[in-house]
Amino acid sequence: EMASTSRPSVSASAMSYLLLVMVRDYHEKGEAGRAQLETMGAQLGARLAERYTKDRARFTTHTEVVLWTCKEFWQETFGKRVDNLKTNNRGVYVLTDVAFEWMSGLRPFGGDTEETSWALMMGYAESYGSFAGGVVRGALESLGLRCAVIAEPTCGAVTSGAEEFKPLGCKFTVRLAAGLGFGGVA
Repeated sequence: EMASTSRPSVSASAMSYLLLVMVRDYHEKGEAGRAQLETMGAQLGARLAERYTKDRARFTTHTEVVLWTCKEFWQETFGKRVDNLKTNNRGVYVLTDVAFEWMSGLRPFGGDTEETSWALMMGYAESYGSFAGGVVRGALESLGLRCAVIAEPTCGAVTSGAEEFKPLGCKFTVRLAAGLGFGGVA
């Protein structure tokens, strides 16, 4: 009987609940709370990247790191690969996940009007994005890419009634720090 080589994982429902409670608590703190979520995400992302790459040869280029992040890191962390990757070849990468798993449970809620309900949901989506953007930044920085990451939730759509709601996506814009070579060396 062969031993399993898969990594230990957290159940999806436990992770969803943890994110829900954490985002709810920090979302109420406004911009300061989103900054704290981003910092916690960066710490998590760095730890995950170190764990996922410990038995791998070192990366030698920016492109290698970004491609690994879009394929391997995304699969391990978010349950699928990035749907789209674009670059301007000058240090800006845009990673798009059209149905971002960590935002899959969000729905319009609590407002007096449909517009208010959507605005409340998108506000929470921004807080989820702050944490997720931090995870991505932490992973990239631990692998030698000094960068800033902006996560922008992309709005789900209702085609014909609430039962047709499409999950939220998220677009991550990664800007490498100017003037730095690989590993943060000028």
